[in-house]
Formats: sequence, C-alpha cells, structure tokens
Amino acid sequence: MNYKYRIAYLMTPVEFGGSEKVGLNFLRNVDRSAFEIHPILFFRPWEGDSFFLKEIKKENFSPHRIPVSLGKHDYLWLMRRSKKLLLYLRQGHFDLLHTHGYVADILGISSARLLKIPVISTCHGFIESDRKLSIYNRFDRFFLKFADEIIAVSTSIRSILISGGVEASHIKVIPNAVGINISEASFTSHRSEIRRSFSLPENDFVLGYVGRLSKEKGLEYLIEAVSLARTANCPAKLMIVGDGPLKPQLQTIVRQSRLEPHVIFTGFQNNVEQFLPAMDVFVLPSLTEGTPIALLEAMAYGIPSIASAVGQIPTIITSGESGMLITPGSTQEIHKHIVFLYGNPLVRKSISKTAQEKIQGEFDIKAWVEKIESEYINLIKKRRYP
Repeated sequence: MNYKYRIAYLMTPVEFGGSEKVGLNFLRNVDRSAFEIHPILFFRPWEGDSFFLKEIKKENFSPHRIPVSLGKHDYLWLMRRSKKLLLYLRQGHFDLLHTHGYVADILGISSARLLKIPVISTCHGFIESDRKLSIYNRFDRFFLKFADEIIAVSTSIRSILISGGVEASHIKVIPNAVGINISEASFTSHRSEIRRSFSLPENDFVLGYVGRLSKEKGLEYLIEAVSLARTANCPAKLMIVGDGPLKPQLQTIVRQSRLEPHVIFTGFQNNVEQFLPAMDVFVLPSLTEGTPIALLEAMAYGIPSIASAVGQIPTIITSGESGMLITPGSTQEIHKHIVFLYGNPLVRKSISKTAQEKIQGEFDIKAWVEKIESEYINLIKKRRYP
C-alpha cells in the first residue's frame, strides 16, 4: 500500500467567504489516494456549526474542532488553544501543517516549530478595517517569518510580505482557481428562478456583487454609480449577495439615494452559483484584494465583469477584452462602464466568451490543486532529506 502523507489543515472558518471557499475547493479536489487531510477548525462555540463545517462533513472529512474562546472574558484563550493544538499535532504524527488566517498562523506556526513539523501558510491578504485587526495582522506578519513556506494568492500580497521582513525565497505565488461546470440549461434555469424570486423581469439590467459587506469592498462607490447610471437613462438594478458589518450603513445610503426599489440585499447565500446567472454584469469595486474567488466564478459563468485594478485582478482581466478595470474608489469609472455595457450587448457577449476562455485556460482548479500538492511533497522531502 502506498504511503499517504498526513496533512494537518488549520483554519478559522467564521462566515463562508473567500478563504473558506478556497479551503473547500482544495478539500473537494485534493488527491485523497496520496494525501490524508485532517482539517483542524478553530471555532466560536456560541456561533454554532459553520456552513464550511457542514460542507466538509459532506465530503467525508472528520474535522478536529478547537474553541478559540469561551466568551468575552476568556483572557487566557490564546494559551489554552495553543496547548490543545500542540497536543493534537503531537499525537497526530503529521508530515506537514498548512495554516490559513492570522489565528491559525500565530498558533500553528509556533506549534509546528516546537514539534519540528514543516509548515506552509496560505496568505489570503490583510484587512485593516479596525485597530484590532491591524494589531492581529502585525502579529501575523511576524509569525509568517518562521513558516517554511508561504503561498501568496497574489503578487501584491507577496510584496507586502517581503516589505514586512519575510524572505522572498520562502514565498510562492499561487493565485486561486475555480472549478465551474454548468450546462446552458442549468444556467438558464437558475437565471429564471432567481430573477422570478426577486421580481426581476428578464429585461431588467441587473448588476451583481458577491462577497462580504465590509469597508474594503468599496460598495458605497458601486451604489453611487448605480444612482448615476439611473439618472443617465440606464435602468440598472443592483443585487448584493452577502452579509457583513457594513450592511446597515449601505442600506442607509440606498435609502438616502432613493434607490430602495432598485437595490436588493439578499443576505448570505450558500448557493451563490445559482445567483450569478441572474446577473447581467458582475461588479467588484474593492479597495484591496488578493485573487478574488467571486470574480473568477463570475467570469467562469460568462458574466461580464467590472473590477478594481487591485491585487491580482489586473492579471486576470484585460480591460475591454475579458472585463473592465477601474481605479479603486472611482464612482465615475464604475458608472461609465455600467452605461457602456448596458448600451453595447455585443461587447458584453464578446467579453463573456473571452472571460470564460481565460478562466478555463489559466485558473483551472485541477492544476491549482496539483501545484499545492507539489509544494507539500517538496517541503516534506526537503525536511526529511536536507
């Protein structure tokens, strides 16, 4: 019988966002004849089972769960969780640890160094939306210096890591990928079903966003652009799929702009693949990104996209060919592209075809998984046979 590499896969899945989708994509597609993956999930006991946990159980994984905190006044949570993780890793005799996110990095990398287990961290990006997160990010960047290897999902994240003192030779850029396989009949069915459920006639020009509702996503600029487009005789409507801390503020902006009949907040949806076909144009007005999964999925579905030229996005979209690039924070540019795409259905059709070809050719999920598997094997062998 061939030996299976034992991999500890450490995450803190809170809501089902980009990093959780990346993790789920990997776990669904990893070669389980060669790798025995053991998910370890930090969780908040008061929040119940996450969507991510339910999904990986469907894939026949048996995750080990460690509570990150017992409540607001659990001031020793870091020490307790570190002890639990250390014990589990020691008993598991793992060949490698793979971490995702600042809590996993801080506790995982320190534990792996003590146990002499090789460790890889995937760095999805750094969100600096408040002081607390900023402090955690500084700790994260410090501990990442001690990882054997870091997978950066974009070249811009690689640059941030290098400027923070991480050795360039320890960083591999592996952009995210997606696996989309949908028939034309399914696409049409999902489009009709979602539009009908939200009272959107087929002739409505529907813009869509998928993701977390937070400051770094730049959604206020998108809402303002929709308002401008409607005053320019473009009957745009906006579907915002997702949830997050900025939702009340965004709803206030919509109300003050008198856009309530034209903007739909769907809340969190675990079947995003059914919502994308309902959109005529996907818009990602982010101020910062890595390699956004939502954009890759929209392009894979053939949805023409408008996206900020941040992170890895300029390598994904060639403006005017596979999508439209905008300057982050530019309401006017979003507005201009919305009106242009509305008035040029043939351009939308051309972009749709080119976008799908781009994703199929360069962001194939099988090739992406094989790259990560290769990094696992190389690092394990390097540690065993230095």
